[in-house]
Amino acid sequence: MSWFSLFSSVFNSYMLEILLGIFFVVVIKNWFLVSYSLVFFILYLFFCFVEEGEGLVKLIFMLLSLWLLIMMLLSVDQKLKSLDLLAIFIWLLGSLLIVFYVDTLIMFYMGFEMSVIPILLILFGWGYQPDRLEAGFYMLIYTVLFSLPLLLKIFYLEELGVGSGMLSFFMFMMAFLVKVPMVGLHLWLPRAHVEAPVFGSMILAGVMLKLGGYGVFKVSLIIGDFFFKNSKILIVGSILGGVILSGVCFVQSDLKLLIAYSSIVHMSIVLSGLLTMHFTGLIGAILMMVGHGFCSSGLFCVLGMTYTRTMTRSIIMNKGFISIIPICSFWWFMFCSSNLSFPPCLNLPGELFLFLSIIVYNKYLYMILGVFGILSSLYSVYLFSFSQQSFCWSFYSFKSFSLSESLLLFLHWVPLNIFILDLSFMSF
Repeated sequence: MSWFSLFSSVFNSYMLEILLGIFFVVVIKNWFLVSYSLVFFILYLFFCFVEEGEGLVKLIFMLLSLWLLIMMLLSVDQKLKSLDLLAIFIWLLGSLLIVFYVDTLIMFYMGFEMSVIPILLILFGWGYQPDRLEAGFYMLIYTVLFSLPLLLKIFYLEELGVGSGMLSFFMFMMAFLVKVPMVGLHLWLPRAHVEAPVFGSMILAGVMLKLGGYGVFKVSLIIGDFFFKNSKILIVGSILGGVILSGVCFVQSDLKLLIAYSSIVHMSIVLSGLLTMHFTGLIGAILMMVGHGFCSSGLFCVLGMTYTRTMTRSIIMNKGFISIIPICSFWWFMFCSSNLSFPPCLNLPGELFLFLSIIVYNKYLYMILGVFGILSSLYSVYLFSFSQQSFCWSFYSFKSFSLSESLLLFLHWVPLNIFILDLSFMSF
C-alpha cells in the first residue's frame, strides 16, 4: 500500500472523530483547537478528493474557504472572541461547503442564500459604525431580490426548459452578477466592506465574491450553449466596467474603499473570462479567484492592523510608515505587488489565461484589455506609494507588528505565491 492510500484510509476512518472534535472545541470555546481541527479537515478533503480524481473545482474552493476561515479565526481580537462569533463562523463554513459540494441546483441555491445570513450577523454585531444597519439591509435586499429569478428558473427548468432570449438569460445570471459583483450591481459591496470588521471583510473578499463565479461555472455545465449565445453584451460590459472602476480607484481617499473597488475590478475580468465558455477562461478564472482570495484577504488584514494603530483609514493620514514601522510597509508591498499580478503571484497566470480566452473569443477586444491591464496595475502602485511613502503625519511612534500578526500575513502570502511553481494541479 502506498503512503497516499494509507493516509487516505486513516482520514476516512477518523472523519467522524474529526467532526466531533470540531464540535467539542466549539463548545469549550478554544479558538486554537478549532483552527487545529480545521487543518485536519483540510487534509481529509485533500486525500479523499484527489485520490478519486473528481470534483477538482469543488476541492479547490472548499480548501480556500477552510483556509480563509482559519485566517479569520486567527485575526479576531482577543476581546471580541465569544461563543456567538465562533458559532457564526462554523455556520458560515457549513453553508460554503454546501455550496461547493452539492450537485443539485436547489441545494446549491439553499447554500448560496444561507451564506448571506452569517455575513449579515457579523456586519450587525461586530461592525464599526451605526451605518452598518443600512449597509446590511442594502446587501440583503440586493442578494435576495436578484436571486429570486434564479429560484424560479431552477424550479421550472425540467418542465419549461431553458427558454430563449435575453430575459431567460438574465433570470439565470442576475444572482451571480450581484455576487461577483458586476459593475452596476456592485453598490452593496463597498458599503458592506466599509462597515464590516476586519474578519468580515476578509471572508467577503476571500470567498463570498467567488460564489458568483462558481455559480456561473456550475450552471454553465448544464446550459453552457445558452450562455455562450447570449453572453457577448456581458463580456464587453464587464471589461468596460473594470476599466471605469480602475479609474475610480485613483480618486479614493479611504483605503478600505480602494481595496474593495480593486476586488470588483479583478472579478470583472473573471466574469468575462468565464462567459467566453473557453477552457482557458475556466482555468484562468479559477487561478484568478484563488489568487484574489488570498491577496484581497491579506490586504484587508494588513489594513486592519494598520487601522488599530492609527485609528484612521484615510490615505492622507496613513503616510510615512516605511520610516516608522518598516515591517508594515514590507507587508503592504508584498500584497500590493501581488494585487498587480507581479510574479510569482498566482494572479499572473490567471490574468494571462483570462486575457488569452477573451482575445480568442473576440480579437477586437485587445485594446480595451490593454487599457484594463495598465489601469488595474497602476492603482496598486498608487495604493502603496501614497500610503507608505512621503513624510510622516505625526511624530508619534506606533507598536511594531507582533509575531502572530506577521504569521497571519505570512499564511496569506505563502499559498498565494507557491502554487505557481507547479500549475499541474489545474489539470482536469
